[in-house]
Amino acid sequence: MKKSELKNYIRENIISTLSEDTDAEIAKTKELTAAIQDLEAAKKEAGIEEDATPKGEDFFYDYLDIGMSYLEGFGKKHSLDDSQLEKLGKKIVDQLYKGDIGKAYDAIVKRGVMKEDDEPKAKDLKGEPLSKIGYKLADTQKEMKQVVKKYSAAEGDEKEKLKDRLRELNKIKKELESLLENKI
Repeated sequence: MKKSELKNYIRENIISTLSEDTDAEIAKTKELTAAIQDLEAAKKEAGIEEDATPKGEDFFYDYLDIGMSYLEGFGKKHSLDDSQLEKLGKKIVDQLYKGDIGKAYDAIVKRGVMKEDDEPKAKDLKGEPLSKIGYKLADTQKEMKQVVKKYSAAEGDEKEKLKDRLRELNKIKKELESLLENKI
């Protein structure tokens, strides 16, 4: 086996291993789900009902994101199509968040999304272990997928903002891939 083939093989195995879900992530998701259920029970006991979802709007992509992120939190592969993910997202919003799509989206989809200012630059990660770089690459790719889905449904200024964000994420992705190549 050539040295370059060995490097590619090792790189692919590292990326594959890093994308696999760990027991700790599953435990955290179960803990979060239990905390959400406890919160909902406490709200119900106190007689607090909230519904911040505007009526008559189409939230297909929000429900889709919620369903996808919820399943990703359990670390299991799924074979659901978009309409099934939408139904799952709607059930989650209705049952766990009493119809408040904004709270559900913030709690489930945005729970692991970093703010742009918090993103480490490639130069900041140069001395870091491969695993940290690999995790950041996986997070970047996940965010890119979410932005692409939103981009397809967006219009006007929002579409331009999403396009700019995709450019930034693509630059970050290339830097991280370069760091991985240099480490292997």
